[in-house]
Amino acid sequence: MTRIQLHGPVSVDAMAPIPRTVLERLRELLSAGVEGVADAHRSNFYTVRDGAQSIYFYISPVTAKVWVLDCRRVKSSPELVHAAAQSA
Repeated sequence: MTRIQLHGPVSVDAMAPIPRTVLERLRELLSAGVEGVADAHRSNFYTVRDGAQSIYFYISPVTAKVWVLDCRRVKSSPELVHAAAQSA
């Protein structure tokens, strides 16, 4: 796991049809700092789990803008729920 925290105004947009509530929640998580998993095959791509949601996104190394590519429901494990609750 990697700690991800963005400072200053965090800009989050979607590259797919993603509910605005998910974008705002990701913005909150990234501002506060959250544990995420780096994509082993793509630089600057991460997955964050928030409760029963898994959010896959890209952070531009030039602008620090966040682009959400996918959000889906996943079966939650107690460890992931605890980690998301700690980040909130």
